Amino acid sequence: MARYEYVAVDEAGRELRGVIGAPTGEAAQEQLRHRSLLPVWVTMVASGSAEKAEQVVAISGVARATLTHKQRLVVTRQLAALVEAGVPVDEALGMLVAQQESVSPRRIIQDVRAGVSEGLTLSDALGRQSRSFPGLFRAAIAGGERTGQLGSVLGSLADYLGKDHALRSKIAAALVYPTALLLVATTVVACLMIFVVPSLIEQFESFDARLPLLTRVLIGISWVLSNFWPLFLIGLVGLGALGRMLWAQEPVRRMLDGWILKAPVTGPRARELVTSRFVRAIAMLVAAGMPVLDAIRVSREAVGNRVFRDAVSRMAQAVEQGEPFSVSMRASGLVPSMVTYMAASGENAGDLTGMLQRAAEYMDQEVESFTTAALSLLEPGIIVFMGVTVAGIVLSIMLPILQFNRMAIG
Repeated sequence: MARYEYVAVDEAGRELRGVIGAPTGEAAQEQLRHRSLLPVWVTMVASGSAEKAEQVVAISGVARATLTHKQRLVVTRQLAALVEAGVPVDEALGMLVAQQESVSPRRIIQDVRAGVSEGLTLSDALGRQSRSFPGLFRAAIAGGERTGQLGSVLGSLADYLGKDHALRSKIAAALVYPTALLLVATTVVACLMIFVVPSLIEQFESFDARLPLLTRVLIGISWVLSNFWPLFLIGLVGLGALGRMLWAQEPVRRMLDGWILKAPVTGPRARELVTSRFVRAIAMLVAAGMPVLDAIRVSREAVGNRVFRDAVSRMAQAVEQGEPFSVSMRASGLVPSMVTYMAASGENAGDLTGMLQRAAEYMDQEVESFTTAALSLLEPGIIVFMGVTVAGIVLSIMLPILQFNRMAIG
């Protein structure tokens, strides 16, 4: 009996790896389905070959290499164009290898091409680079290979990755200016308080009268910052390290994910963003020929929010019990009502894929509009904050001078 290495998704949406014994690859997949697992890829391994392959991969550095989101987008779009033009997959991968300028992408694609040359399907070969090609990506490819529509599925994957990358780029670009403005404002105020204000306050040491309250507050803040700024800097670094450590803890991350979805102002937008990725992934997988239930389970990987992931698992269980997908989404309480209405319309009209794609487009537009509006208010807010702070510093310095002039005149 041969041994088969597999990657599968369980009912909770988790990706599982292992080795199973079976006479054929189809029998191995059937065994996994009997265990309530959805096979993503299954490939035969000879005795000792897995360990040997791991050693070769570790030496070549492929195991540590991974594609960035943009690199995965470019590779997918290029491969889609070549496959749709009728180029065999093996030859198309060879062309991609020759086009790569960076070492890591070249090694990754070479490893995938080697798998295809050994007789693996493209989805199985991509499974050898699971860090660069997640389960959602490979499941869509497997669906395209089963239905004979690999080129169109690759094109859909490229569109999916492209829209996700475009939304990320727009949000990141919108955040550049206010972030830079905030850093400049904070740096200017800190420099004034640490280096400029102390030298000006020295002029008030011989001032016998009681200084104004605003000036005394400024002197206190300036004294603390000028004498203890290294401690403040160390404290900020420590807080950053502590925050990063807490972010890696599952209970803390789950609590924060829940708060993100329920925050008063940003919560609805966060739910729209997560829902957009979720329904767009389902639309892509269903279009690739995957059943809706399997698509729901696999699309869990497209959701980064842990609370929403749990809701997706509950949706899959409800659909498995015969409940319509739109009803299970409505029961989660996290999916916007507009999306559930569109999904119900798609189910009734037999066009679930198209309606989910339209819903994802609408969600993306809502998130982009909110981000633009919020940042348009943030920029003048930072400018006003900087102006008020500098004006307060100037006023606290001018008040003693005016008071001294009145005393001298009187």
